[in-house]
Amino acid sequence: MIKKISNSIRAKGTLIAIGIVFLSCIVSFGLMTVLFLAFHYHEDMSINQAHVLFGRYMLVTLLLCVALGSGLLYYAIRKISNPIIRISDATKEVAKGNFSMKIDYKSNDEIGVLARNFNLMTQELGNMEYLRKDFISNVSHELKTPIASIQGFAEMLQDKNISEENYQAYTNIIIEETKRLSHLSSNMLRLSKLDHQFIPESTKPFSIDEQIRRTIVLLDEKWSNRNIEFDINLEKIVYFGDEALIQQIWLNLIDNAIKFSNQSGTIFIEAKKTLDKVVIEIRDDGIGIREIDQQRIFEKFFQADKSHSKEGSGLGLAIVKKIVEIYGGEIDFTSEVGCGSSFIVSLPLKK
Repeated sequence: MIKKISNSIRAKGTLIAIGIVFLSCIVSFGLMTVLFLAFHYHEDMSINQAHVLFGRYMLVTLLLCVALGSGLLYYAIRKISNPIIRISDATKEVAKGNFSMKIDYKSNDEIGVLARNFNLMTQELGNMEYLRKDFISNVSHELKTPIASIQGFAEMLQDKNISEENYQAYTNIIIEETKRLSHLSSNMLRLSKLDHQFIPESTKPFSIDEQIRRTIVLLDEKWSNRNIEFDINLEKIVYFGDEALIQQIWLNLIDNAIKFSNQSGTIFIEAKKTLDKVVIEIRDDGIGIREIDQQRIFEKFFQADKSHSKEGSGLGLAIVKKIVEIYGGEIDFTSEVGCGSSFIVSLPLKK
């Protein structure tokens, strides 16, 4: 019972008000007792004098009770309102962009909960501000490199004495860099859209196993050029969701598996269904991910293997993670340098 009262500002306020009323009544009763005794010890006092004296004492009692009650109420209200004023002032600072504000108020009541939530909010806003600045910095860097390359080779093409061989080489580089820019901008737009999407736009039943097979065919040119084989074990799985959105998961994961596999390597893909979810594993026997890089692979623009930086934008796994989160699923991975990586996606089944 005491714990419940300590956790409620309303209960505290009610008890304070009752206490003030009770205290005022005690004081009034005490003064009336004094008046009663004084009246009896002055028997020679006339009736009119007694009435006047009684009236004066009643007025003094009333004024004293009002003053005492007002003072106690003011103190109690100030005690309650002080942390609210501090939170209000801190909110104004946050509105100005100062996310380092913290409220030092420890209590289990509603104001204490509000203070803790405020501190959590400013912490998250600070993290978002850091990510925003980091995102802008990374975008600027990613855009700067291909733009500078396109500009440089375009200027070289203005040379009228350029050989046919160099002309072809320069134009090929410009084409590749424009493709890279197009791919980067498409992924940035896709990720921006996913960051504000909580419910898939179009949901319908479709076959995940067939979708994975189609994805492998779509990437045929990439894995054929590297002589990569596939070891596939797919159960028949019908899933209810946004087909185009889900396919982005397999496109990015299989594309990464191809990119980081060894020449003539093997990619293993397994899909199975349990009572409440579908589990898909995509595993390669390639170069693997260093332990120092493993905690950052889902960050936007992060690329662990710099030798493949021109083949991607570092947004693929960030997109995969976001889509999996939209569906309330999980993505996990294991990796060892020189032995390859395994990514496991779990998507809950619609009940």
